[in-house]
Amino acid sequence: MTDFARAAQIIASQCALVRVRRASRALTRLYDDSLRAVGLQSTQLTMLAAVATCGDEGVQLGALADGLVMDRTTLTRNLVPLEKAGLLRVARAPDDARVRIISLTRQGERAIEAAFPLWERTQKHVREQLGESRADALREELGRVVALAARPEKAAAPERTEKKARTERPGKRRAK
Repeated sequence: MTDFARAAQIIASQCALVRVRRASRALTRLYDDSLRAVGLQSTQLTMLAAVATCGDEGVQLGALADGLVMDRTTLTRNLVPLEKAGLLRVARAPDDARVRIISLTRQGERAIEAAFPLWERTQKHVREQLGESRADALREELGRVVALAARPEKAAAPERTEKKARTERPGKRRAK
């Protein structure tokens, strides 16, 4: 059995998730600093842009969550401030009251327009620092990572024996 210190060192030095999360936090800080002037965070601009690309008819909450690779609860919580600020409209679908449709308001369109030069400047800085070809390669590789996560059957899952699966109750951890 591997001791915790060795396991922690291996995780810290080899885990793709650790590296991606660190890079994500660094990029988020960079874009957030830039977008602060227009009162948006990078996560908010990402959501506004995603809704905008779906057209005037809007997008169902579930489809937006899938596209952003977010769970519906987290997305709903993150949409609330954008709706309160008047940047998005959340409405019930006319044919099914259980379905919520998210659409961009005119104010949301103006927010994207105001944020775009700031985003563009930060994007240019990132591309210059990485180099054009490396920035493109990184974008493509991250797209493949997202596709892998969307198809979890392609990822190696921990082995579970049938007996272990039957003896464990959902939501409960077995004491060791």
